[in-house]
This record gives sequence, structure tokens and C-alpha cells, in this order.
Amino acid sequence: MNALALALVLAADPGVRTTLPPVAVQLFEVAWQRRFVPVAPLDWKPEERGGVAVDPATKLALFGTRDGWLHAVRPDGTLAWEFQGAGPFGPPAVDGDTVYVGSSDGRLYAIAIPTGKARWTYKAEEDLTTRPAIAHGLVYVASLQDSLFCVDAATGAWKWHHRRETKATNGFTIYGAASAVAGADAVYAAYSDGFAAALDPRTGAVRWERQIAPGDEHLDVDGIALDGGRLYAAAYSGAVLAVDARTGEVVWKAKAPGASRVVTAAGLVIAVTPTSVLAVSLADGAAVWTTPLVGSPQGAPVAAGKWLLVPSGEQGLRWIELASGRTLRVFDPGTGISGSPAVLGGRVYVLSNEGDLYALDLS
Repeated sequence: MNALALALVLAADPGVRTTLPPVAVQLFEVAWQRRFVPVAPLDWKPEERGGVAVDPATKLALFGTRDGWLHAVRPDGTLAWEFQGAGPFGPPAVDGDTVYVGSSDGRLYAIAIPTGKARWTYKAEEDLTTRPAIAHGLVYVASLQDSLFCVDAATGAWKWHHRRETKATNGFTIYGAASAVAGADAVYAAYSDGFAAALDPRTGAVRWERQIAPGDEHLDVDGIALDGGRLYAAAYSGAVLAVDARTGEVVWKAKAPGASRVVTAAGLVIAVTPTSVLAVSLADGAAVWTTPLVGSPQGAPVAAGKWLLVPSGEQGLRWIELASGRTLRVFDPGTGISGSPAVLGGRVYVLSNEGDLYALDLS
């Protein structure tokens, strides 16, 4: 459903509130688009979950697609290089002249940005489609099987791993996992049993490990963010939480049923649920604003100046005003957007579920 159709449907029901304005606000222009995945006859409702990263030095847009290719695209839309893996890629992370990206094939890849050649490959035998974190000369990547792996950033040599032997309620977990977060003196992970952990970055020794998700069913913590000495977490069982990063003690908890993505920006903690995007105060969790959302949470939201960009497989990319929570624009190429966008200067890159990369220039 496109933005205009959505606005008409919501307006027809007086019991439904929408913040979408009656006339589209000019926030960006499409500079170009390019398709990277051939359309298959039986490819019904495709998804591109990987998302995009941008290298600030070369300005290359880097992203994987569901057919197992990693692409590097110049600002003018021309292809710089491609690298073939064996499965769909997760969100990439750039550090120096290397892009690190995990795959559903159980491998973590380090690819040289200037050439597109593999520097090394680490085989974990678990789905690694979360965004890697790089710090201390190490790469940390969480798996969808409740493991956190640490390897040497230069060589790919295994350093340590931390695994929780979880037992999901009724054998059911929410698809996805929180990406690892690296701080100054600890690395943080979250798991499908509602636990979060702080680990020594060089040895993997546990600093603290505790259940932070409320309730006893569907406890998945699939989103964490670090800001100002606190770890903020989204728990599917019904809360967004602030946790003391040093001790693991819960500082505050705000109600958020189905929360699975979280980001901090402009003094706010923003969580995404299957029905809404909500913002609470960074300091105490007090509610600031809520705006409706249709469809399950996809990639993590991204802040771009005064805007919050929220991907949705059902609605495309929503442009939400951080100060007010108003949705002022929805960019929907027709198939929705599942992966996180990337922002560099006045340019936003976003990958549609059909496999088209769009370059949007901010107005």
C-alpha cells in the first residue's frame, strides 16, 4: 500500500489517528535507482533484510542481497565491485578500509573496500546475519543461535565466544537477534531468553549476565543500544529498558508490547513494535510520543538530522520528526523496505525488498 492509499484508509475510519499529512512533504528527491537482484518468476513477497552501510572515505554504498552477493556502488550509481558469498548477508559494518559482514551461511567475511577481495573468512556454523561491532582490534558478531563470537579484526583468528544455552518457551522465539554493541571497556549482547550480558572485550569473561526482559513468554531481547553509561534494550515481552552498563541493574522500564528494535537520538530512546514507534525520555523512560506503524519491525531505525527513518516491510521507509513523532513522508517503492538505510551527509541509501538500491538526496 502506498502512502496516499494508506492515508485515505486511515482517514476513512474516525477511530484511527494518523500523523501522515494530506499532502506529501518534500523532504528528499530520488537521485537514482538501480536493480541488483533479477526478478524470479516464483519470488513471491521477497525480502532484503541486510540493509546498507556507507564508507565515509570512498563514499561507496555497501550492501548484501538475498542472492548471496555483496555490492559496492559509487555515489553516481555505478558498480565498483561485487563479492559472491553462499547465503544472504546481514547488515555490513565499515572500519577503516575493510567492510565486515556476516551471512546466513555461517561465515563472517572481511572484505577489502578498495578491491572487493576477501581478506579473511571466519566460519562459525551459525547464522550471523546481525551487524558486526568493531573495537579494540577485534570484531564481535552475534548469531541467531544465541552466541557471541569474537575474532581478530586483522586475521579473522578466533579469540573467544560466549553462548547461552537457552530454552525458548514452547520452543518459540521471535526471528532475529540483537547486534553486539562494543563499549570502551565491555562488549554487550542480548539473547532470546530475555538475558543481556556484559563481557570482557579481550577474554570474553562475564562481567554481568542477568534476565532483563519482563514476563515469562517470548522474552527475546532483539535490540540494544549503548548511550551515556546505560544499555537500552527492547524486550518483546513488553518493555523498553535502561540498564546500568557497569552493573546490569535495571534503572527504569517503560511499557512497550512487542518491542524488538531500539535506537537513541536527540535525548530519546525510540523503540519499534508491530503496531507503533514510540519515544521515551533517555533519562527516566517517561513517554514522549507514539506514532502508528503497520507491519512487523524490520531493520533498526536510523537518525538523520531531525528525522528518524524507520523501515517497514509493509509501508516502506517512514520519515518521522524526532521532536514531535509526526510521520511526514513515507517512501515506498512498492515492495516495502526491510533493511536499515544508511546516511552520509545529505544522501540516504535504501534497498527495496525487490532488490533496487535508491539514492535519496535530502531537500
